[in-house]
Amino acid sequence: MPPKVTVIIPVYNTGKYLRGCLDGVVNQTMREIEIICIDDGSTDDSPAILRDYREKDNRIIVVTQENRGAGAARNAGLDIARGEYLSILDSDDIYDIAMIEKMYNRTEELQADMTVCLSKSFDDITGKISDRKSLAADIRKDVFSYKDALKKYPEFDFFIGWAWDKLFRKSFIARHGIRFQEISHSNDAFFVFTAMYAAERITVLRESLVRHRINREGSVASTHNKNPLCFFEMHGAVKEGMEKLGIFQTVKKHYGKWVIRHSLWVLSNIKTPKSFIEAYSQMEKYYSLNDIYELPLEYYIEKWRYNEMQQILMQPGVEYSVDQNTVGFPLKIRGLYYCSKENGPIYAIRLVIGKCFNKMRVA
Repeated sequence: MPPKVTVIIPVYNTGKYLRGCLDGVVNQTMREIEIICIDDGSTDDSPAILRDYREKDNRIIVVTQENRGAGAARNAGLDIARGEYLSILDSDDIYDIAMIEKMYNRTEELQADMTVCLSKSFDDITGKISDRKSLAADIRKDVFSYKDALKKYPEFDFFIGWAWDKLFRKSFIARHGIRFQEISHSNDAFFVFTAMYAAERITVLRESLVRHRINREGSVASTHNKNPLCFFEMHGAVKEGMEKLGIFQTVKKHYGKWVIRHSLWVLSNIKTPKSFIEAYSQMEKYYSLNDIYELPLEYYIEKWRYNEMQQILMQPGVEYSVDQNTVGFPLKIRGLYYCSKENGPIYAIRLVIGKCFNKMRVA
């Protein structure tokens, strides 16, 4: 009898956290699951840990491959998944032992294409645990689609584009041929956003069932310096996904706002001058090719993002001269300037003081 849920976990050098992840999965209250762990060429003790857990639990399947990235590892799991539903997790997070059963029951009850649960962030440096906000979690309809979500929250990423807080009906994913991008980072966004916009029945389980680890050295999210242009590939793939669904013109303005917001976030997280300039110099071309510059000011909740985009369009080839410690500083200064113009200098000063105070508390 096939399992009710297939759990797919890509693993790459997360030995420090892997036991905590696997303990949460093998002890799930729902027993009818298969657990596919894909060792993506780990060089630490992760393979030994996987072998240990496999020997103790015959529901665990370990697949070993050369290092090709989390996207390729997830696809390898999809290729052999037998469950009716898919739970695609990260190997450094912590999971409530009732998560899969609760999400499965919710999905079955409402015959949803996908279910999303709430989560908390766990700071690997400070140990601080914080609630994560999800825009569409406040939608009170039992089931909804992207049309309902955008009416209430006009943001393209009404759910964040990661997979670990979601349960997907496998037949739905297969019907739309949704796969993960095989790029070094941001490789789950295309999969998740395509599913979000293809789904006719989305539901939310308003319980926090995941502790998502942040600020971990070596995480996939920290690889922007090595491959600074991956996020352009991801943006392009997401656009193609929307075009394939026949809805790009409908969601174009939402997509454009998200592209700018995400691009500026990536820039702020790139720490090496070479990678920063490489990414920055591509943005003018990318914005122009996708007609993002045509989105008028009134589409932006945060007006400084529009002004920042216009600044990038006026400076092709980026003329910044930055060093390792000041990468991203011009962006922050201009952001502060526009924030001050829009909200007043007192608000901007308070914002800076608050951020400095928070950094001192962490230190």
